[in-house]
Amino acid sequence: MPCDTFVPTLPDSLTPFALAHLPALHFGAGIRDQLAAHVAEISQKPLIVASPSVLASDFGQQFLRDLKKVGDPPLVETVSGEPSPDLVDAIVARTPHGVDWVVGMGGGSVLDTAKAVAGLLPTRTSVMDYLEGVGAGKPFAGKTLPWLAVPTTAGTGSETTKNAVLSRKGQFKKSFRHDSLLAREAWLDPLFLETVPPHVLHSTGMDAFAQLLESYTTRKPNPITDALAWHGMQLWLNAFEQIAHGTPDQKRDAYGRLMLAATLSGITLANAGLGAVHGLAGPIGAFFEAPHGAVCAALLAPVTAANIQALAAAEDGAHQQTLHKYAQVGRLLAQRPELDDQTALNALVDALDSLNRQYGPGTLARYGVTQDTIEPVIRTCRAGSMLGNPVVLPDAVLKDILLHA
Repeated sequence: MPCDTFVPTLPDSLTPFALAHLPALHFGAGIRDQLAAHVAEISQKPLIVASPSVLASDFGQQFLRDLKKVGDPPLVETVSGEPSPDLVDAIVARTPHGVDWVVGMGGGSVLDTAKAVAGLLPTRTSVMDYLEGVGAGKPFAGKTLPWLAVPTTAGTGSETTKNAVLSRKGQFKKSFRHDSLLAREAWLDPLFLETVPPHVLHSTGMDAFAQLLESYTTRKPNPITDALAWHGMQLWLNAFEQIAHGTPDQKRDAYGRLMLAATLSGITLANAGLGAVHGLAGPIGAFFEAPHGAVCAALLAPVTAANIQALAAAEDGAHQQTLHKYAQVGRLLAQRPELDDQTALNALVDALDSLNRQYGPGTLARYGVTQDTIEPVIRTCRAGSMLGNPVVLPDAVLKDILLHA
């Protein structure tokens, strides 16, 4: 997208910030064909954590055959659905000693599982010792196995984040978090996206955009995360449309842009935080059978509208700078750089609502989110991502958001 749509918002002064180290990133269509040789080079005894669909694919079968040619048959664990603490602990318990690397291949749930397992194998402790808010509250020593991330969807950005999200249905959805849990390497091959079903591609892609927007407008941005989030949104723009209607070259380019946008969203959320969209999406995922990306898609417009209204009522400079950032994104999504801020803010909410109608669930009511069922979400949403929202939204506003999402 044209860079002249971006007029940077500069703070009055630069405040101190830290940026976590990153995995070694490898990007390119077809690089997955080099993966088995690389794993054999770096690892004597790898543990492969993968989705069943990846292992059953032509790539997965060839990957396993190639590993067998250079060593013992690899240890393999499969993960379906969102991981629980019990699943992670069970994999750790049955993994033999001597494993020196973990390789995660799949969507965000698979990568989060691989991340948690790599973190726990050296000590063989339970993840419930460290899970935020619901665990034993023990400090994590940070001794982990190295792990390599191979994302096969473009959504969570787990390949560049330092937290593994684990859940127990009806109880919680929380993170095991530490700087040492970052992947050592991430291999990004857009060819994986060509076989992702459209509804999964759209759901995970909307999650990536939500992460980019929230980390761009969070309470604690920094110049590096702002630059990466802005570029990620530019990469993301119109990718769905090009995949659906473009030429083969345009589709290939769009898959690559989605993959990079998702990876950038992981970097920005890990270093700048998120906001109320993910603050609400977490407990919704714990209490309802609802795809995370679809929930984010439904929440984007009402949360953004509520944030804009609250920011507009404030008079301090920081809030006004965030409001101007929202306007910048409105101009980007509308592809109308000439819009004044107020018109651009209205265009942003309209564009987010349109994206949900095209690629999201429409409303959360289809998952059972109603007036009678939202109390547990409101009661448990204040920690974690909600702390990064640019303004504090009262419970009444959050309830209104949920009923209009």
